[in-house]
Amino acid sequence: MRYLIADLVTEYTPRYDYFNLFIEKFKYNGKRSTNINLSVSQDYIDDVYKRMNEGKNFGYAESFAVGNIFFKSAIRFKTMMIHSSALVINDGAYLFAGKSGVGKSTHTQLWKRAFGDKISIINDDKPAVRVFGKDSVAYGTPFDGGSGIAENTSAPLKAIVFIERGEFNSVRIPTSDELINCLYSSTVHMLNASSAKLMLDNIDALVNSNAKFYILTCNTDISAAYTAYNAIVK
Repeated sequence: MRYLIADLVTEYTPRYDYFNLFIEKFKYNGKRSTNINLSVSQDYIDDVYKRMNEGKNFGYAESFAVGNIFFKSAIRFKTMMIHSSALVINDGAYLFAGKSGVGKSTHTQLWKRAFGDKISIINDDKPAVRVFGKDSVAYGTPFDGGSGIAENTSAPLKAIVFIERGEFNSVRIPTSDELINCLYSSTVHMLNASSAKLMLDNIDALVNSNAKFYILTCNTDISAAYTAYNAIVK
């Protein structure tokens, strides 16, 4: 089967219904050449499943395994996964990234409460970002991270926002060192030497694109969404 993920024609045959439910939305019947041909062994899926928390199924393990291999393969196309919750408002994409458990999804749900149908969440775990010169684009992917949110859509990337928990809400611009560290920690790891170099090149291209970068210190009150919106979007 062929799919269009982050505008890359990708060949893969799903094994489990759970993952097929999400990747079905990305099916591609066009005539473009294949960019990525994914080969994911059952042994790898089994290994991923064994390391997952109780309650996860083999389809979820497949999604994780395929996503990991896809994003490593996509590096050569100036494409990178940003572990984040991605929303679109005013035709622009905003990615809210941060450490696991910091409340990325919690924060974008505050935006949903605050702005309703003005926003859409396109992926709640592993959206893709591609860099095209000074422009960059955020894509929904079929890799939902268990959230059930994995839309086949894209939008120009306006900003990546790194969330930190705090008592009060504030937004600031990261230092250069903070930005590089945040981006590196938000994407795939365990790369070979050549892929690691390409990834660093991709990060450099993203930093020098027209996208903006912020650090949001916030609580879980709805006022956090308004603080972020006023500083980042308005």
